[in-house]
Amino acid sequence: MSSNYAYLNARVSILASRLVSETRLTEWLNQPLGQLGQQRTGSATVDDWLGEGSGDTSVIEQTWFTQMLNDFQVLVRPLAGSERELLIYWLRKCEIANLKTIVRGKIAGLKAVDLSAQLMDVGNFATLPLEHLLVTEDVSELLRQLENGPYADIARPARRVFEKEHQLYSLDAAIDRHYLLGLMQRVRTLSSSQRQFLLPLFSLLMDRFNLLWLLRYRLNYHLSAAETYYLLVPTPYLLNRSRLQHLVEFNTLAEVLAHLPNPLPHWLAETNNIFSVDQRLITEIRRLAVQTLRWRSFTLAKVFAYVLLREMEMRRVMAIVKGQRLQLSRQTILAAAEYSSALMV
Repeated sequence: MSSNYAYLNARVSILASRLVSETRLTEWLNQPLGQLGQQRTGSATVDDWLGEGSGDTSVIEQTWFTQMLNDFQVLVRPLAGSERELLIYWLRKCEIANLKTIVRGKIAGLKAVDLSAQLMDVGNFATLPLEHLLVTEDVSELLRQLENGPYADIARPARRVFEKEHQLYSLDAAIDRHYLLGLMQRVRTLSSSQRQFLLPLFSLLMDRFNLLWLLRYRLNYHLSAAETYYLLVPTPYLLNRSRLQHLVEFNTLAEVLAHLPNPLPHWLAETNNIFSVDQRLITEIRRLAVQTLRWRSFTLAKVFAYVLLREMEMRRVMAIVKGQRLQLSRQTILAAAEYSSALMV
């Protein structure tokens, strides 16, 4: 193991030991918000992570997100080449989220100052010209401004889709689809050994994306089989091209689930709506990420697994904080916490 890999293996192990356990999350769910700061993980209290308990939730979320970015920077710094590029590109999804926020705000007619308050600060990893995008006249101009920069491969097809259909879901799909195509391209550039370790987790993420969008397009948006297939991401994984072509022909959730390849039917047994399908898949992603972190030797997959779990943790805890502030029921908060841990869609 190189010195960089030995360092990374040690850092990932230390950071992973600080992740909030399922037991601790349940304890927080059962406690009033004012008592959360009494719980400790490692050397930091929850208040250290979240800021003052009485503060604005958007400030709390940014504080937590900034700490996550700091961890990410520590892990990325020793990497080089395709390994570094993959992780940096993965983080772009945070900027993709900002881009979608601006797009939705412009469609809704919100002012730039109101939109700006909803954006996450990605610090040194920022590549989007947010200030320019906020003052563009409309969505088409916004996307056109991105066509000469690092988001050109996403912006060009997204603008064509939006100008043709003027549907927000189509624009969202185009943005996600081309982002994920770029992510797959970067996975392919990894060495064969690193790719081999990463693929179990990465392929499950991609299969989840395709299955969820297939179900939403067909059952919620009532798109045709051909329209649905066109919007999905072609992959060589479990839900590959031929399987997706077959699955888009069905008109009900039960039919789609009945024709899924193993082990999906086992994981999704007795699910009866898209939300429950998503939660089962998220559970499997979390299980596989935890399993990956337990490997003794270093692989890029361990860094990737930690980043996934750290983001899931942030989203779930923020859902608990927001739910308690709104005085929602325990069951509602629990459902929101699980749904909030979704990673892309």
